[in-house]
Amino acid sequence: MKSNKAPRVQVPPTLFRLILTLLVLLIQSCAGKPWTSPVADSETAFITQTFEEMQERDASCFCCLDAKTTLSWDTPGEDRSIAGFLQLKLPTSVKFVVLNPLGQPLYALVNNGRDFQSINTSLKQHIIGKIGSLATQNKIPESLLSENWGYWLTGRLHEQGATIEAIHQDGSGRGVWITMRYQDEAALNKSHLLIQPATRQLLSRILVDREGETIATISYDRRNEQNDCAPVSRITISDLPYGSQLSIDFTEILTDRSFSAANFRLKVPEDYETQELP
Repeated sequence: MKSNKAPRVQVPPTLFRLILTLLVLLIQSCAGKPWTSPVADSETAFITQTFEEMQERDASCFCCLDAKTTLSWDTPGEDRSIAGFLQLKLPTSVKFVVLNPLGQPLYALVNNGRDFQSINTSLKQHIIGKIGSLATQNKIPESLLSENWGYWLTGRLHEQGATIEAIHQDGSGRGVWITMRYQDEAALNKSHLLIQPATRQLLSRILVDREGETIATISYDRRNEQNDCAPVSRITISDLPYGSQLSIDFTEILTDRSFSAANFRLKVPEDYETQELP
């Protein structure tokens, strides 16, 4: 295996670039606030108790997920789709593999919240480095890739250590918005969480950084709402510039897997060139 340190790796416009472009679209939502007036004081205690019970429930649900995955990017005049599979272990270990129509790997990315590896089979290229370097070079907020993104992909609550700042009615009558403030997160300042108290489901979350900018707006759909630990079947990121929309569909979902750190390391063929992001 050939190894060298590159001062700055310029990734060509391949599937890797497309995947990162989709992530950039995800963070550029410009919708207005979807909530209205604060809930009545008489409702606050019930909603707070329900929310705490939802957190306890989510903490006892599955820790690993394995699913076929399709990323669909719809913009005026252009539709794109990428198919593959995703494996994750909460809170931060994620593997995404893009497959061709014959089921052969074209591109793979693994991330444990600190370091990443990627393989591009068409270029015979292996890239490694810190997740912060990957985020910086591709103009993606580091927090989107490193802080609890396994929870965000599974639609789970992970608000331990945060405090409830406000509770508002949803403008469309879907439930209530709970604003959480974080003291210990490096980049995340607040989350606005849309929950439906009657079904005890998380419907959407808006992530806000320390500068008050929206990191991401993520909405969830579950096929089986009767199951307390039902996995997400679709993630939708809407209200994007130029009417764009990003959807992530999960099928053949398995939640009984037990992954280890070894599942989130890539085997690199000997004839691949290894480059390290600074």
